[in-house]
Amino acid sequence: MRRFLLILALILGFGLASCQIPLRAQMPLSQSTHITPLPRVKTDVKVNDSVNTVSTLPTITPTPTLKSEPVQLTAAVWEELPRVPVLMYHRFNPQPGARSYRYTTSLADFEQHLHSLYEAGFSLVSLRDWLRGNIHLQAGRRPLIITIDDLFYGDQISLDNQGQPARYSGVGLLWHFSQDHPDFNFEVALFYNMGDKGYANHYESGSFYIRDGWRQARAEVIVWCIENRAMPLNHFYEHPFLNQLSPSQIQWQMEENDKALREALALVGREDLNKQLPNILALPYVVWPATEEGKQVLYNYVNPEGAPVAAIIEGDYAGGAKYFQAPFSHEFNRWHVPRISVSSQSIAAIIEQADQIPTATSCNLGEFRGNPHILPDAISGAILNQINSGACPYGYYVVNQFAFYVQEDVIIQYAP
Repeated sequence: MRRFLLILALILGFGLASCQIPLRAQMPLSQSTHITPLPRVKTDVKVNDSVNTVSTLPTITPTPTLKSEPVQLTAAVWEELPRVPVLMYHRFNPQPGARSYRYTTSLADFEQHLHSLYEAGFSLVSLRDWLRGNIHLQAGRRPLIITIDDLFYGDQISLDNQGQPARYSGVGLLWHFSQDHPDFNFEVALFYNMGDKGYANHYESGSFYIRDGWRQARAEVIVWCIENRAMPLNHFYEHPFLNQLSPSQIQWQMEENDKALREALALVGREDLNKQLPNILALPYVVWPATEEGKQVLYNYVNPEGAPVAAIIEGDYAGGAKYFQAPFSHEFNRWHVPRISVSSQSIAAIIEQADQIPTATSCNLGEFRGNPHILPDAISGAILNQINSGACPYGYYVVNQFAFYVQEDVIIQYAP
């Protein structure tokens, strides 16, 4: 009987893409078990942004080649629906004795935040991977996402004479902390405005100055960021109040910002990095356009490489009261990604509530001789074997680009 249920579940999960699989009422799953690419919202179709919470994960094209050598696979396992605090930083002050304010964090306080979060069991995950459901984390660690707004300033990211991130910048401090604590990981989302600032390319005695060559220096910083998982994301060209702009002006702000970043990459001959840039928007001042037409411009925006908007990022939830759900949850909403404004109080609250953030476990699935990217049935079979043997628990399994949910004899593939 158990084998029959497994076969039936696999047939339903992989063959009837347009149908729903009957599940227990208490299972915290999205209404659709078939994963489809996030559709572009047509300009003549309105999105109800207050109820648009059905989760869909973008399709990732499996690798079509085969490998003859054995591949050892280990799954990240979540026994509960994962959720994550998304922190929002802005500027950093490297001067000794500096105090932190709402939009400026002293580097001393930032370092203390990192130590406290690390000791509470948090480790960094990628915002882009989280949106895809590709949530890998070391066993026993809790997920955390760090974002920084209003790039590019020298106090946010500077490179030293060896081309490495400098400790007197926020991203530099984060980078060095991750090198000292490898299980904390290094992932950060950088929301940039290319049209309202110059880049301070000279640091001296706790202060930053704009000197000749700042555009070249900024371009080199951007290259380092993209190559090291500090991903630049669109925060609108001049950091405007979107409720004061017409739909065409909103469109221009997004396009011009994307264009300026790609021009910076062209300045240093690195146009090859364009294809790595995700299309994720963060609202300046956490303000939405005043009209439905303006909102549709955001939903419909396609970046120069043809990628639709993957998410719209909000913010300013204090005290850790609002966490971002995984794409497997009914509560997931890519159009309203909540963030927490950073302060000593909000960091303390997150740590105090750390038990509300599930930790990852791991499950060794064994060796695969075929390319695991094209063998979801083999992976799902290995998962069930490990569960039936008592070696691994029920829950959400993330294996490379695949995501599964397993309860009793039913396994559902979420992605790709």
